[in-house]
Amino acid sequence: MKQIVLIGSLLISVLGMAQTGVSGGLTMIKGFGIPKAYPGIHIGIEIPRDDEVSYFGRITTTLSNFSDEPGIANAEARDVMTSPQVKQVNYEVKMNYTNIEGGTRYYLGNGYDYGWSAYGGSMFMLSINSMKANYQDFDESLYKLQDGLTEKGRIIALNLGVNAGVKNHFSFGMLYFDMSLAYSLFAIPSNTLATQGSQNLYTPLTFSFNLGFRKDLY
Repeated sequence: MKQIVLIGSLLISVLGMAQTGVSGGLTMIKGFGIPKAYPGIHIGIEIPRDDEVSYFGRITTTLSNFSDEPGIANAEARDVMTSPQVKQVNYEVKMNYTNIEGGTRYYLGNGYDYGWSAYGGSMFMLSINSMKANYQDFDESLYKLQDGLTEKGRIIALNLGVNAGVKNHFSFGMLYFDMSLAYSLFAIPSNTLATQGSQNLYTPLTFSFNLGFRKDLY
């Protein structure tokens, strides 16, 4: 309860700052060397330090993609009398992205809250890639999966990157388009599924494209 009150107080104090911008829109994430892109949505907040510099935060979540190549797992018999003792089970993995990013933006042109501007800056990003495996049907009363494979797994990564884009203010608010390039400084898989099942789905180098709308709160 105390944590909820604290988070609520922080949000109220942040939203109460002059010219705080609240944004939302569409996102497309593309991993380097990965054949499929991940469509999703994002919401964000931006707080100007002055007319040329701001601090931003953004949360992005995407739909899942399935791997193009099915994995193969070994299922071991629970009883020595079962034949065969080991059988192969095919499985497919799907994965999505949840990114939490924040950083600094520098504006060129008319600045943070008026007209047309270009912007760019650096950012940190925490990525959570959630995975789920769909296994071929097999008799679980007779066999169990080997290799520590489970139904769910995840990869948690800390990324460093850059963000650049353009924006324009209108009477109803601001429209923007920006791109981000991020690289994983380190990535931690939670289990064997996350390690083996991430082929054709995960890469440490990602590009993201964001189109959205920002409304400034005065």
